[in-house]
Amino acid sequence: MKLRDLDDDDRALVQKAKLFLKKHRSEMSGVSAALRTASGKEFFGLCIDAKTATVGVCAEFSAIGTMLSAGEKRVGTVVAVAYKGRGKYLILPPCGRCRDFIRAFGDPFVILEVGEESKKVRLSELIPFPWDEGH
Repeated sequence: MKLRDLDDDDRALVQKAKLFLKKHRSEMSGVSAALRTASGKEFFGLCIDAKTATVGVCAEFSAIGTMLSAGEKRVGTVVAVAYKGRGKYLILPPCGRCRDFIRAFGDPFVILEVGEESKKVRLSELIPFPWDEGH
């Protein structure tokens, strides 16, 4: 896996994801996602964990839905963050379901926490054998 350093645009995207979560966090939403499309537009989403539903909606799904509604089709970079309390946030890797879903919109960079550092990696390195190949 080839881990790459974040550039200024990546660091800004992480900060925007944190600010979006700070503004919109609720009892049902403790994770946000921010994505930058291949054309440079940015979109945001929240994880929605409804107490009455058995399956929630991941923040990445929400951000991609917003992206699609705006007519964009390709994700360039994506990051998800969780609020950990006391003003601290954690960058989360996408779950397996999200990795497969994001794959339908390109091979974007995914921002991860590796130890104490933020790095980015191509989605194809996190999901090297996607379900749709060979079908």
